[in-house]
Amino acid sequence: MPLACDKAKGDPETRINGHVGRRGHDGLAQTNSPKRRRRSNVTGAATPSATGTGLTVADTAKLARAIYADIRGGMKHRQALRPYICPFHVLVDYVPVHAGILDVGCGGGLFIALLARLGRIDSAVGFDADRIAINAAQRIATTLPGGAGIRFEHRDAHEAWPTGSFDVVSLIDVMHHVQPDKQGALIATAAAHVKQGGMLLYKDMGRRPLWRAWANRLHDLLMVKEWIHYARLEDVVHWARAAGLALERQGSMDMLWYRHEWAVFRRPGVAPKQG
Repeated sequence: MPLACDKAKGDPETRINGHVGRRGHDGLAQTNSPKRRRRSNVTGAATPSATGTGLTVADTAKLARAIYADIRGGMKHRQALRPYICPFHVLVDYVPVHAGILDVGCGGGLFIALLARLGRIDSAVGFDADRIAINAAQRIATTLPGGAGIRFEHRDAHEAWPTGSFDVVSLIDVMHHVQPDKQGALIATAAAHVKQGGMLLYKDMGRRPLWRAWANRLHDLLMVKEWIHYARLEDVVHWARAAGLALERQGSMDMLWYRHEWAVFRRPGVAPKQG
């Protein structure tokens, strides 16, 4: 059986789901390819989903290009390039198979789209304040497996959120766009939408080292004309615990000049079953 690193032809998800490999020190699938998963620093007793994808950065980018092939303009190219600067290939493994997910600040819907194409979710709701991004997300939703159970909405994170509770609530690169006096409330609202046994998956840009933090700050000044506001991961952990969640795992990774930090929180109770 070919490994994920073998140069087999076909869609990334076809050969990734058939991956045979070993597991590294962080519990994630590893391959013997030169295009290995980038090494991350992970702490905590909990592990990602037992059915890890073994996804690499190159795999993720190829899959993103396929998903947005029919989208025109800058949105298409931004989604195709984003896997090179955001560790989606790591984050997807934390989402349990057959989960229902709420993706806050979903942008063009890339995280949900990746999960759908990899067969990891049964339903999804994503929302974002960017109308152009949501229009693109709504277009690609019709092409995704289980598209009937996937929807994208145009709304701001400070407005009323979609109703209901979810197996997974994800906050990926949202916090640094939120004013410091509203960051704690954002975590509290996200936690309120996590069902019993469910998960809050938080990922944002690191504050240290300073040169990486400034590189990301300049990126946002150039791309969205915005002065961003970093949140200390210790504060995020404090806010999540105050909202009744338990920290299971946290990690960090450098990609190009960006430092990424993430944390996985669990609401006590029976965890969603994995397929």
